[in-house]
Amino acid sequence: MRSAVIVIGCSYGDEGKGLAAAWAARRMDGPCLNVLINGGAQRGHTVDFPDGRRHVFHHFGAAALEGAVSCADADFIVNPFLFVQERAELEKEFGARPRLLISSSCRVSTPWDMMLNQIIEENRGAKRHGSCGLGIQETRLRYLNTDWALRFGALGALSRQAYFDYCRRLAEEYIPARLKALGMAADPAWQNALAREELFQAAWLDLQEMLAAAETYTDWPALASSYPSLLFEAGQGLALDAENTADFPHLTPSRTTSLVSARRISALPGETRTEILYVTRSYLTRHGAGPLPTQCRREAINPAMLDRTNLPNPHQQTLRYGLFDGPAILSRVQKDLKAAREVLPKAASAALVTHLNETAGRLCGNMALPDFLSHFDRAYLSDCPWDAGPAG
Repeated sequence: MRSAVIVIGCSYGDEGKGLAAAWAARRMDGPCLNVLINGGAQRGHTVDFPDGRRHVFHHFGAAALEGAVSCADADFIVNPFLFVQERAELEKEFGARPRLLISSSCRVSTPWDMMLNQIIEENRGAKRHGSCGLGIQETRLRYLNTDWALRFGALGALSRQAYFDYCRRLAEEYIPARLKALGMAADPAWQNALAREELFQAAWLDLQEMLAAAETYTDWPALASSYPSLLFEAGQGLALDAENTADFPHLTPSRTTSLVSARRISALPGETRTEILYVTRSYLTRHGAGPLPTQCRREAINPAMLDRTNLPNPHQQTLRYGLFDGPAILSRVQKDLKAAREVLPKAASAALVTHLNETAGRLCGNMALPDFLSHFDRAYLSDCPWDAGPAG
């Protein structure tokens, strides 16, 4: 029987989904397809290895170095510029060239989406949304509203000149119109950067390298049916879901729930034994602006903590900390699980609690660890940055 694991963050991202995906892949039998189900290259799923090396995965699944084949789902947003960087890093640091399959229906972020994102976030000043500056929301909006929003398959079929024309329209028509609608404008430095011919050439070369290095697919059931193990790796967390309107606009522009993964599984022939793996730290974090009801100083959890992945940047600024909020987390999980089981009635629920080494093996908040774990069919714990194991 085919097996599947759906990795979901319980809260605001940064829970340890990279660790969870890599660990889950080691437990699977046969070839594994590691599906990136939402978001885009803003996802930063870190995997630490026992030999001290580490990698933050963006375009590749966090199980790529475990032998899994990465797959960019139709809802994933690819970015050729960032893909080329990550592929070079993996080859340099690990001597690896993991396989990546990309849906022909994927949306594609360009350098102009990234710059537009950064211009808008800078103009917001103290009212920043907490964007990471990689153009995810701007890419999504462009694909909703314009005639020059080609999907990955169609974009890859353009000639060099047609691609240059496509990007020039973004720089000269779309971006000014988008900024005008927002009552904003790009300063002269940004205007010069947007129009550089060297940028058109660099973007073209990045796209060609991505097309040469990756494989394109069009038929999801035909692709997935050939793999005995499926690993769906969601980005961000349930509290950041695009439909969590109570926290708008401090959300991610994608569905962070397990429902899309469940639907992908249900489209396959035969039965798939499925586990939904909900991942949380033993405390809470949030990178960027937005609500964090239990926010506290890092010292209230552990003054010696050091996060090497979530470094400050000019758009998201610094990582914030909060106490573990069991009732809120369980409310999000139960809502998500209910929706998933309407599609996959037999799906099992599991919890993976990470970063327990930083909180002396307990939850730092309003619920005891055994009480939290009792709400799941299975439970796993992690007290080191590269491994996990069954609870109890």
